[in-house]
Amino acid sequence: MLNKIFSAVIFFIIVTQLSGCAGAIIGAGAAAIGASSSEKGFATSITDTSISLKIRDKFVQTDINLVEGISIQVDDGNVLLVGRIETQELKFEASKLAWEVRGVRSVINNVEIADKVSLKDRAKDATAGANLRRLLITDMNVNSLNYSIEVVGGVVYITGIAKDAAERDRVIQHARNLSYVDKVEDYVILQDDPRE
Repeated sequence: MLNKIFSAVIFFIIVTQLSGCAGAIIGAGAAAIGASSSEKGFATSITDTSISLKIRDKFVQTDINLVEGISIQVDDGNVLLVGRIETQELKFEASKLAWEVRGVRSVINNVEIADKVSLKDRAKDATAGANLRRLLITDMNVNSLNYSIEVVGGVVYITGIAKDAAERDRVIQHARNLSYVDKVEDYVILQDDPRE
């Protein structure tokens, strides 16, 4: 009975926050399932998912190149934009649109200005990201649900909330040990860090 009530509440929150996008509803539902076991908690996970979807919606309405070239990560209202696009104007527009969404506390724009990226480079980034996710999932000392990972041009971007410094260090070390990785950008905060 409690599970049915919980599911109904989740569905209601998602439907009222989103405008009928089936993929978005499924993604938000998946985030809600894992939220109860993450360090940031259920309410923050739902809010972060909502912020991410609203930013993506703004990207879709503005320029499809923003959607195709930029990945959005949100942790506790802090937005990280990574990827590659072709002009400085689009990079600026991405930041501007992210700031327009209610609940955003900060925006870090690490989007690179670059020509079209080869399929080979995209494949290398995707493989490195998948390998890191696998390592985090299989590491019993890491709660992999607490971390978001993006790999762009051999640079690993990690955001999330670690239960302690030891867990954060393990995650960063896994990233540094990957082949093809040139650099690790760490945006992980500790669960006990004071937040606004």
